[in-house]
Amino acid sequence: MATDHEPSDENQRVYARHKHHHEAAKAELEEVRTRAEADLLAGSTPAELAKLTGLSDEFFRRIARKVGAERKREPTVGREVEAKRASEPEA
Repeated sequence: MATDHEPSDENQRVYARHKHHHEAAKAELEEVRTRAEADLLAGSTPAELAKLTGLSDEFFRRIARKVGAERKREPTVGREVEAKRASEPEA
């Protein structure tokens, strides 16, 4: 629904600034992914990279799984745990 309202000049500047930062962060994310692949394979943990970047641990865990980085601990939740529980004989 179109209106004849136009945001103030100040609001337009804020929106434009946000858009610029958002696009820059999106472009940089690919470089972060590439560098994270190498660091995770070299032994960094997802938590370490999350702390350095402000991105989530899960973002880096997914990258680690994708590139086959060695796990630092066994998973405690998720599909793999459920599958393991289902395949274990009941006591």
